Amino acid sequence: MPIERPVSFHSHSPALLRTDSNLPDTPNSPPDEPSQPAQPSQPAETIPPSEAMQPAASTPSGDPTAVDPHADKYNDPRVHFGARAWLGVVAVLVGATLFTFASIYARRTRLVETTRFWGKPTIEALQLGDHVMLLPLEGSDFEPVELTAFPGLGHLRKALLDERHYDWATETDGGIAEFCKETDEVECVRLEFSDPTLKRFPKARIDLELNHGVVGPADQSRRVRVNDRVRPALKYQIGLLEQVKQESYDNRE
Repeated sequence: MPIERPVSFHSHSPALLRTDSNLPDTPNSPPDEPSQPAQPSQPAETIPPSEAMQPAASTPSGDPTAVDPHADKYNDPRVHFGARAWLGVVAVLVGATLFTFASIYARRTRLVETTRFWGKPTIEALQLGDHVMLLPLEGSDFEPVELTAFPGLGHLRKALLDERHYDWATETDGGIAEFCKETDEVECVRLEFSDPTLKRFPKARIDLELNHGVVGPADQSRRVRVNDRVRPALKYQIGLLEQVKQESYDNRE
């Protein structure tokens, strides 16, 4: 039986030592390029935290919402100021005008009933009288006081002028002098309003009973009560005026 000899592949066998250098050059194969040396790697650029927190600047061709996320909501051409919006503006203006006139009317001094009760000369004296005297009557004990330029005199004028400060259902004949004689624990005073410089109206005299809130002209023809809200304020105001010393007005600058 014949023995098969193994085939050995020796490194010096010319049939097996075919390298790229021994291969024939093909017409389409490019020549070998020289190898480039490896470039050293560049370190990563570090971004400061302050710059990292800032939004990227928008460019003309970029998205404007990159800087302002609500930029597309401003001056949106799709939004139209139509008839409904104009009606809303007109409604607001009309409402504001009506509210203003209503406020002025509510705060305005009403003089219809007070003019009937006091008479026009007394109303003019209350409004324009620059010389005012406070005089004691039944149940009062103080020296006559001049109230000209007194700081609280305007509140006293307002209290006597406005018709809403009176309870007109209590109007009756007879003056304050009669009431003070018939009633116990009374405190009666008199106010005198005059215009000695221009003499635009005659001297006006008003009598007041402070404990019960009754007022009337000095001619004793009629009287009426002020309402419950004005009565304590009127008594408090007159009480302050009674405590004013005449010397403080004579020596004022």
